[in-house]
Amino acid sequence: MHKNSKAFLAIWHDLLDDGKRDWEKWHTYEHMPERVRIPGFLGGRRYMNHDDPEQCCFTIYEGNELSVFKSAPYLERLNNPTPWTKKNAATFKNFTRGACKRASFYGPQNGFGGVVMTIRLLRDDDFSENSKQLDQLTTNINAMDGIITTTLGLCDTQITSTETTERKLRKGTTEVSFDGVLIIEGYDKMVLEEQAEKILRVISSADIHLDPVQNQIYSLSNMLIA
Repeated sequence: MHKNSKAFLAIWHDLLDDGKRDWEKWHTYEHMPERVRIPGFLGGRRYMNHDDPEQCCFTIYEGNELSVFKSAPYLERLNNPTPWTKKNAATFKNFTRGACKRASFYGPQNGFGGVVMTIRLLRDDDFSENSKQLDQLTTNINAMDGIITTTLGLCDTQITSTETTERKLRKGTTEVSFDGVLIIEGYDKMVLEEQAEKILRVISSADIHLDPVQNQIYSLSNMLIA
């Protein structure tokens, strides 16, 4: 994660087969540069897994504050999509998006992995944010082989649900919410896959009242730093 990151926007989705090639060009040459130019955005990364049966793409944008994701410059872009953006909106499927504060992090600052495991979390009725417990969780996970950084984010549903023109363009795709996410960055896909069950056991025994509901692994496709 970027050393100044205090928040991030996490996005998962699938793509229509006949739109993938143009979507990847658009996302690489127009969309990500457009986002990273917005004040407060620190960088963006796109990870892909074309074998994932539900969501082939995971994108993360880092921000210096959570408020960046409801700022006037960001909303201006969301409400004024380019022609190429409008064209590619129909390519999205199975969309999940969340603006998160970075509640806990362990690893080197400005450390990035070529592979990520994302584990989405849902809070139960007893959830209450406990920084000490969350920090212990990210520390324990990051001690495992093959892991570079571990980040835990808590989703702000109010910011995430802001209605915009771009969101309306995606009205044909289902959009799902979540409460939290672990983003675990590593250097080798096979090593990270081998750690998956152990990581899930560590989460379940952490007594943080955040339950893992979906875990996926992706490889780096594109990265742009502000």
